[in-house]
Amino acid sequence: MYAVVTRRRMNRERAEETRERATSEFWPKLQQAPGFVSFSLIQGEDGVTIVVVLFESKARADAFQGEATTWSPALDELGHQIETQESGEVLQHITPRP
Repeated sequence: MYAVVTRRRMNRERAEETRERATSEFWPKLQQAPGFVSFSLIQGEDGVTIVVVLFESKARADAFQGEATTWSPALDELGHQIETQESGEVLQHITPRP
């Protein structure tokens, strides 16, 4: 698996609008992307949101990068400032036992 982790300082005044736009403009494309595994949106205590997106492989993540790049300017426009973005191979992924 391959992970893309992005941290943004969110504009709280436009959070609801952002979720609505993501629901209609971005998340459906992500959900249909080949190799997409999961998306987690985490609200940090420091006001920074952390997004963790998992793909089956780096190649699948790279293939979706063009689509992700079109969403990033929308987040900038809504006032959500990117702090960091990292990506890499997932070394350990633990799920519940059946």
